[in-house]
Amino acid sequence: MLRLTTSGQTFCDGMRRRDWLRLGALAPLTLNMPSLLARRAETGSDTNRASLFGRARQCVILWMGGGPAQQDTFDLKPSAPTDYRSAFRPIDTSAPGIQICEHFPHLAGYMDRIALVRSVTHTDNNHSTAAHWMSTGYAHRISQENFIASRRDHPHIGSVIASLRTERSALPNYVNLPERSHNDNGALTPGQDAGFLGGRFDPFWIEAHPHEPDFEVPSLQLDDRVSRARLRKRSGLLKMLDVEQPALSWAHDVAGNDLFFDQALDLLNSKEAHQAFDLRQENDQTRERYGDWAFGQSLLLTRRLVEAGVPLVTVSWPRHRTNRIFKHWDTHSDGFNVLKNQLIPWADRPVTVFLEELDQRGLLDETLVVWMSEFGRSPTGQHSGHWAPVNTIWFAGAGIQGGQVYGASDKVAAYPAENPVAPADVTATIFHLLGIPPRTEIHDTTDRPYPVSHGKVIGIV
Repeated sequence: MLRLTTSGQTFCDGMRRRDWLRLGALAPLTLNMPSLLARRAETGSDTNRASLFGRARQCVILWMGGGPAQQDTFDLKPSAPTDYRSAFRPIDTSAPGIQICEHFPHLAGYMDRIALVRSVTHTDNNHSTAAHWMSTGYAHRISQENFIASRRDHPHIGSVIASLRTERSALPNYVNLPERSHNDNGALTPGQDAGFLGGRFDPFWIEAHPHEPDFEVPSLQLDDRVSRARLRKRSGLLKMLDVEQPALSWAHDVAGNDLFFDQALDLLNSKEAHQAFDLRQENDQTRERYGDWAFGQSLLLTRRLVEAGVPLVTVSWPRHRTNRIFKHWDTHSDGFNVLKNQLIPWADRPVTVFLEELDQRGLLDETLVVWMSEFGRSPTGQHSGHWAPVNTIWFAGAGIQGGQVYGASDKVAAYPAENPVAPADVTATIFHLLGIPPRTEIHDTTDRPYPVSHGKVIGIV
């Protein structure tokens, strides 16, 4: 395993000899090695198919909070008994032999670029801790609903990536938008932030809906009372105090340490960052294609962030009420109606437009897109209950061969029938495609080591 911190001999700058050796072992990672990027361009397509390690430079996670019904979306069972069957019919897609729900007409035309995984399985039927399991690859220490996130939790994939990046950028390493996932009682869902890695690797939260006329990213706005010249003077004073009064370092720890301050300054002063987050640069026609609501415009903003080079973006399905009542995928009642008339149409077109634009701009081949959630829905009735034993997710981009299906559920989409996939296998696959060996170690605050994933890479790669 690779370690980033060890005990042992240190150099005069505080780095340990073993750390230097292990940092050298990290050289193949795509996180900060231009030479590997150059080698990618020289590698033939056949070789890329054989090994996609490190093919993705960026990753976008489409988090469908609540649990989409696998039987009503991407794993329909038209021959199942009536009580198990969806009210929707399956339709053919651009991928021969693969059918999906009739209410995904746009995505059906893009299925030749998508790899379905129909056998994802675990044992937690609670939104909160199941989301932690799927987002981190680790089962939570408890299995409980309405559980509030804490620094004892495992870190999100994006926070792991942020912790492993050594190069400094004005842009965040991990962005989460347009709102944090939480339960109806307001309990923040665990597994979205850096957990035991500490606050400096938390996501850059954008808690605003990009479709609203007054949308802006507050962290990019300078207080009217503080000029940029004054901000530079304050920065210089803080750095001088840091050098001359090391005893004051505790104050930085309380606030999140110097890295927070440096990142804030980078964002405020970066023209690149301001441009990446500025949706006003998109024309009306493009914005209309994505749809005039929070999820669609969040995908448009995500496309801009991918273009700018942000390594990981999570787009969480919105559930707040603004000018309409947003439904979420936790369809306990009236499920078929809500899926047909709200959820699926609100997802189908903007997701397809997002994939198309990535492809047209030459970004899909180096960007991994993952559709996932905490679990699926129960097999009977209107599929109204939480169902951890099986659900369907999908991958696109990053050289993955589209038009394939990995794994299968049984005849009523209740349990895996072949090739079961654990949450840790999902994270292992994402890390592998991003050029991070799944057994790379990270450490909690007590220096206890954990592999970034203890799973195995899914057979779509």
